[in-house]
Amino acid sequence: MFNQIKLSNFKSFSNLQIPLSNLTLLSGLNNSGKSSLIQAIRMVDNWTKTGDPTLPQHGSIQEMKNINASKKAPMEIVVENSGAPIGLKINFNEKNRPVMDPFDKSLSQFPLVCYLSAERWGPRVYLPTYEYMEELSNVGEYGEYVIDFLARHELDTIDSRLKHPQAEGDTLEWNVRGWLAEVAPGVDFKHMVERKRDSSFATMNGFRPPNAGFGLSYTLSVIVLLLGMTADWINEDEKQEKENRGVLILLENPEAHLHPQGQTAIGGLIASAASTGVQIIVETHSEHVMDGIRLAVKDGKLSSEKTIFHYFKNQRVVKDKISQYETVVETPKLHKSGKLDFWPEGFFDQTLINRAKLAGRR
Repeated sequence: MFNQIKLSNFKSFSNLQIPLSNLTLLSGLNNSGKSSLIQAIRMVDNWTKTGDPTLPQHGSIQEMKNINASKKAPMEIVVENSGAPIGLKINFNEKNRPVMDPFDKSLSQFPLVCYLSAERWGPRVYLPTYEYMEELSNVGEYGEYVIDFLARHELDTIDSRLKHPQAEGDTLEWNVRGWLAEVAPGVDFKHMVERKRDSSFATMNGFRPPNAGFGLSYTLSVIVLLLGMTADWINEDEKQEKENRGVLILLENPEAHLHPQGQTAIGGLIASAASTGVQIIVETHSEHVMDGIRLAVKDGKLSSEKTIFHYFKNQRVVKDKISQYETVVETPKLHKSGKLDFWPEGFFDQTLINRAKLAGRR
């Protein structure tokens, strides 16, 4: 499990070093560096797999460098696993070409990373099946393999801490239905995979997904990912590899297209998943997701010592008489009561600000 990340001259970070825990929540204003931190971890993960840290659609290494850094200044992305650094130091030669200097390229020390993008797929009549059988199956970066993953693991046993109280059994399939009903009471979810056509599909109350609520399709991959990656897998080889490597879930905006009640429920589910030993880093703009986590801590479902909230913001600084912006992070401490020791300005306080304005006289 990663307990710290260090970023130097990477995008909006000139020099950042912050702790990570079983559950790390990233919040803050837009364009303040939250997604960049997740991107940095994905780059190291890609390096361990392919020897190339660049990600599709993100451009070259040179584009990742902090614009205020000197030409010769190296870029560093380092995560620590129980004190052992894993990551990259990227130097730039006279032609500004990157020269990789890895701290460790050992795949065995890097966990199984499951990244679910904020830009995940919404309602689709058909979804693809997972083709890369040499790797552990997952729901996909965009949730595109969610039905295939569910079909492969539907009989796996759910960890008791994540079992929905209304689920009719202990399997992944029954509990996916239970948690979907938490989001949309009364929904009847069914799925099917057609291997010979490399396709899968689902129905909601007998309707194809485009004729059901948008939020159901959008949150399905979140629920399946959290339940599936914490389940007791039947396949012994895959189970052993998952347990040996550990699991890191990178989750962006789980609240998208959900009512506040559903957002709070998802926050509680995230906390319960983190209590099983899976590490989760979640980016969110939702105070309801945060409150779901805080309530779970208060109820004893996850220790406050295993939960970290980070608030990102851009701050004007002056270096060498030049005014510039860089990302700074504030980290309020979460107590076992679910309360925070302080609230940074801008940290999920807009509701109170709006209410004060509404209560005031014109």
